[in-house]
Amino acid sequence: MSQPTLWNGVDPEETGGAYRKDGPQQSLTAARNVKVGTWHAYIMELLLTFYPEGLTASCVADNSPQSGKGTMTPEKANTRLKELREKGYVEFAIDEITRLPVQAPTTPGNTGSVHRLTRDGYNEALRVHAERITGGGQ
Repeated sequence: MSQPTLWNGVDPEETGGAYRKDGPQQSLTAARNVKVGTWHAYIMELLLTFYPEGLTASCVADNSPQSGKGTMTPEKANTRLKELREKGYVEFAIDEITRLPVQAPTTPGNTGSVHRLTRDGYNEALRVHAERITGGGQ
C-alpha cells in the first residue's frame, strides 16, 4: 500500500473515475471500478519525462502502456488529465504572448492543448517515480 503524501498525493491504488450523471448504469459501474490512480501515476511520470514542455492528451494516449482493458484512448487521457488539473498537479501550457493554451498537432488536421506539470505536480511526480523504482510503500 502506498504511503500518503503531505498533500494527499497520487495513490496508484485509487479507484473511481469520472462519469456522466445521466449516463447508463454500466458506465457508472465502470467508473467506480476503474483503477484511476494507476493512470494518474503513469501520466504524472510521463509528464515528468517531458517536463517542462508537456504533452497533449493524444500524445499521452499514444505513449500509454497496454493494460488489461487495452491502451488508453485520447478521450480517457483527457479525462485523467482533467482530474489531475482539478487536483492542482497539471495545468495547460499557456502561450506568453496570446495568454491562450498552447496547441500542438495531434491527428492530421487537428490540434490539442498541451498539458504540463505544475510545481506541486512536478514534486508529486518525483515522489511517484521514486516510489515506483524503489518499491517503496509495499
